Amino acid sequence: MVSTDALLLDGADQPASSAINVFVTGQPGLLVVNAVKKLPKDMITGFYTHEAHNSKTGEKIGLDVETLSGEQAPLSRLRRGCGPKVGKFYFAMEAFESVVLPLLEPNKAIKLHVIDEVGRMELESERFRDKLMALLASPQVAVFGSLPACRYGHDLPFVEAIKQRPDTAIFTLTKSNRDATALQVEELLLNIVGSANNPAPIPSIGIVSSPKLAGSSISGDIESSYEVTHSVDNEEPLEKRRRTENLTSI
Repeated sequence: MVSTDALLLDGADQPASSAINVFVTGQPGLLVVNAVKKLPKDMITGFYTHEAHNSKTGEKIGLDVETLSGEQAPLSRLRRGCGPKVGKFYFAMEAFESVVLPLLEPNKAIKLHVIDEVGRMELESERFRDKLMALLASPQVAVFGSLPACRYGHDLPFVEAIKQRPDTAIFTLTKSNRDATALQVEELLLNIVGSANNPAPIPSIGIVSSPKLAGSSISGDIESSYEVTHSVDNEEPLEKRRRTENLTSI
């Protein structure tokens, strides 16, 4: 976990003003999507998920991923044969990896990688897990994303590993604190993205308290079957720690 004397923000489980990776969990609603809209587009990359529906009947047929540049691909479908089953859906792993994995490559022009979300479906991809862990440890970039809520009081092992990282802040949101915390998260992200430049001013626009982004959490009784093989160091990389210490305190 982040270890500083910085003031804890309401809703944050770690001192967020010193963290370089930021994740939201609980009931984030559209927080990730709305926060990203206020950031410089040429300095961020990533993806989010949303429901996919039958164009004729309107029936939900699965989930899609969409990149910040507008490229789309299936994430899951009801039909058999497209990949591992998670809940009642089948993971479209090949399509997901073809679109998402290139976004997880470090790029000097990119300062923030958006991942909405690190969910049970996405974590079925070993290549996704490996690239995400490497990105989290990279001193050149930051990661902003969402994590699935606990099930039966327990986190997925990979999600727990992210929460225990010393360079990461976790915001647990509820309906009552979501709007206020959203503004704090936006300010933190502007500090991260603008840490080498002047941060952009924060628009005085409230975040709409909408239901959780459809598809952000996969329901069902079947848990992912992977085992975490990565070790998480007790100390973050020195360069990344120095960057966090230079962020403006909120």
